[in-house]
Amino acid sequence: MTEFSPQSRYHGLAQHLLPGADGEDVPYLARRIIPAPTRYDFESRVRSDGTQRIDHLAAETIGDPLLYWRICDANGIERPETATHPEGREIGIPLPLTRTGGEGG
Repeated sequence: MTEFSPQSRYHGLAQHLLPGADGEDVPYLARRIIPAPTRYDFESRVRSDGTQRIDHLAAETIGDPLLYWRICDANGIERPETATHPEGREIGIPLPLTRTGGEGG
């Protein structure tokens, strides 16, 4: 079983095995359901200058560039490379979701 770091968007997902045609099991991860943006509470909001990268923004605001996916999820951004565009885009910096209760904080 593959263990992902706590910063990974895949942390805590179950690993399954799919029988391969050659009889060899092929591991795969369970589907990751992206939480609805309405489930997040925001610590702050920033305006993009249009030149920054989302991982740099995560490092500056959350303290860890690997948590860029939290910002994307909370803002309904499917493609990280578009997260800070266009210039002036308001980006919410989310508080972590709890695993129980479904509320931010």
